[in-house]
Amino acid sequence: MKICAVIPTHNHHDVLADVVSRIREYDLPVIIIDDGSNAQTHDVVAALHDPENGVTCQHLPENGGKGVAVMAGLALAERAGFTHAIQVDADGQHNLDRIAEMIRIAREDPAALITGLPVYDDSIPQKRRIGRWVSHVWVWIETLSTHIRDSMCGFRVYPVSESLAVWREEGCGHKMDFDTELMVRLYWRGVPVRHVPTEVTYPENNTSNFRMWKDNVLITWMHTRLFFGMLARLPGFIARGGRFGPKTGTDRNQSHWAEIDERGMYWGIRFLGMVYRYGGRRLCMVVMFPIIAYFFATGRIARRASQDFLTRIAAITNQPKPGLRDSFRHFMNFGESALDKIAAWSGEMKIDDLDLPDHADSLFAYIPRDQAVILFVSHFGNIELVRAIASRDRDFRVNVLLHQKNAARFGRVLQKFAPESQVDLIEVTDIGPDTAMLLREKVERGEWIVIAADRVAIGARDKSVRVPFLGDPAPFPQGPFVLAHLLQCPVYMVAAWRNGKRFEIAWEKLADKITLPRANRTGKITEYAEQYAGWLEKLVVTKPLQWFNFYDFWANKKDDNE
Repeated sequence: MKICAVIPTHNHHDVLADVVSRIREYDLPVIIIDDGSNAQTHDVVAALHDPENGVTCQHLPENGGKGVAVMAGLALAERAGFTHAIQVDADGQHNLDRIAEMIRIAREDPAALITGLPVYDDSIPQKRRIGRWVSHVWVWIETLSTHIRDSMCGFRVYPVSESLAVWREEGCGHKMDFDTELMVRLYWRGVPVRHVPTEVTYPENNTSNFRMWKDNVLITWMHTRLFFGMLARLPGFIARGGRFGPKTGTDRNQSHWAEIDERGMYWGIRFLGMVYRYGGRRLCMVVMFPIIAYFFATGRIARRASQDFLTRIAAITNQPKPGLRDSFRHFMNFGESALDKIAAWSGEMKIDDLDLPDHADSLFAYIPRDQAVILFVSHFGNIELVRAIASRDRDFRVNVLLHQKNAARFGRVLQKFAPESQVDLIEVTDIGPDTAMLLREKVERGEWIVIAADRVAIGARDKSVRVPFLGDPAPFPQGPFVLAHLLQCPVYMVAAWRNGKRFEIAWEKLADKITLPRANRTGKITEYAEQYAGWLEKLVVTKPLQWFNFYDFWANKKDDNE
């Protein structure tokens, strides 16, 4: 770890030599950036230039602003091999006795941004005090936290490479909007902020570079940018469990559905649940709109998959080729389904809200009350309606098999919204003997087993069969059929979806028992999969915007391995 000091100056020279002298007492190399100053300051800076004794000066021909000067200093520091730089104002406002503490914390936590936390005396102008407080409130909104207690202090230790990355990749304000914006953008990237209380004095006859009208406009525009930047990052914030972090880009190159992270399930539904509870469904949709718009704008893989799927539907139904507006409606329907999940698990959706086949008055009109069954479900509509309502209809348990990432997140949601629910979530990546033994015990107790039969589990790409679906062969998992064979109980195909203000359920028996002969096991699984895919296709063609597989559903094995 190598630390230097960077001092930006524009027409501040009265105490500059004293500031440099105090910094050098800590054996820190000093880089002074003269930001297009007047002749007198230019001469003072030139006289201080002494590289052999640790003081390097650079003159900028025009005044570019504090941000330009600091970043020019950090660029010099980077080229000289420094990893961290202490930014110090040239007007003598800061208590430089705190340098030792700042260096200590920087060495202790080299990834952090260390910033002074001003302790003002009576010399601070009242307008400055009020203005700083207003800016602090905006920063708390922009970071969705109060972790940054002061964003305007110019006495701080920057991690050099991370700070330059923000400047080069995102940009920042050049003038009085610089300090705050750089700190917020570093925080968004997951850089922790550490505070060091430091006395700040406004010297008598101090020359301020603050331009009342122009800089207030710049600061207002800065907070506007940061506010909308926060909204754009809100889905990621939710997905990380209420924190900002670096952009990994890992979702851009993943081809398997389970590797495309279903971002924000826990925190997203928890947040929407609060809005739903206090503001109702309509307010929820208003809140969700910018989030869904963000996913639509940035989710290239999901957007392309939606277009491909809707194009297939249009070809089958002889409809015009879909556009981006149709895909956006597809995304909005997915968001609306999240609200239905909340309503179902919160107990706000009752059996009377469902239109059951054949005018039945209960889900159990099709199944004896003590009968264990397997329900094949899909990512069509909102099967949570069946799971949630069924678990309240009688004293029994519903066991839902989920991919392990989503099971953990969804389990936390259930604990929050339905602690009394009788649904067990079982984490699986593949269906093996251990899973089968566990489920056998549940079947013997007359419990339900729910499993998605339209996605191939991660780690099981070679355990699928390809059957016709919407015009082309698509991979369907073997696992659900193998499981049904092992458990030897009736298998039903089930789906539920919104139709206006009510919900419809499709419910059809696939087999009393699935039997897979050893001699032609894969062939028999293919027959059952074709039957299931044909049943599902009829629903999907009728209600295409209720299909929520936002990945290349028809990808072949060669594509998966690329």
